[in-house]
Amino acid sequence: MLERLKHALKLRSTPGPVEDPVARWATQHFLSHHSRAPGRFVAEGLLLDRPFRAECGESSRPYILGLELRARLDLGLPPAGHVIVMSRAVRQALEKQANSLYADAVDTVRTRGQVLPEEVRWLGLFRQGIWAGPHPVFWERYAVLSDSSDLAKHWLDSEAVEFLTAGSQEAAATVPLLVTLMRGKCYLRLQVNPHANGADALLALEMLEHMGARALRLAGRSSSGRQKLSNPE
Repeated sequence: MLERLKHALKLRSTPGPVEDPVARWATQHFLSHHSRAPGRFVAEGLLLDRPFRAECGESSRPYILGLELRARLDLGLPPAGHVIVMSRAVRQALEKQANSLYADAVDTVRTRGQVLPEEVRWLGLFRQGIWAGPHPVFWERYAVLSDSSDLAKHWLDSEAVEFLTAGSQEAAATVPLLVTLMRGKCYLRLQVNPHANGADALLALEMLEHMGARALRLAGRSSSGRQKLSNPE
């Protein structure tokens, strides 16, 4: 598993036509896939029998430069906890943004009523956790924020950690990545490398699929069940 994931992250520098791995993945999952331009696409349909949409295009967040992969998997679960996994690059960018917004508020005597971006608010709303089990490389690359430490520990199983720590390149260790479980949905944001020919986007979508399935298993919920996510296995 780990070697396959590492291989998927390697940049493809071979000239000539390259098969689009995301389009192939979408076809295998019976999803619609529309290419808009090189590296830009929309894929949507049902994934794990749940509504899913992924879009790769220009970044909508200041901590992501260039192309951004945005994906949402609506698991239909009741909100029973929040888990936010962010790369250190994202954490540092959000802290810098928070400090800048606070400084601006002080300079203009506007310390109250200022609307902060959602990701910046997370830094104050949720507690950062760390626990034994994941490889030290994981903690070097990521911060985990949550209001339910048990949920975070169980959701981030060994396979999820393998996805998140795949690759030994410097770029793989510092690329902005955000994956969350909140409001009964899984969300993903990734800064896409335009030279990877879709390999990094594919890896991220496979990770989201795994983490969505993991959340459903933790909920003890089949396609017809309606149990809460508050009792992880």
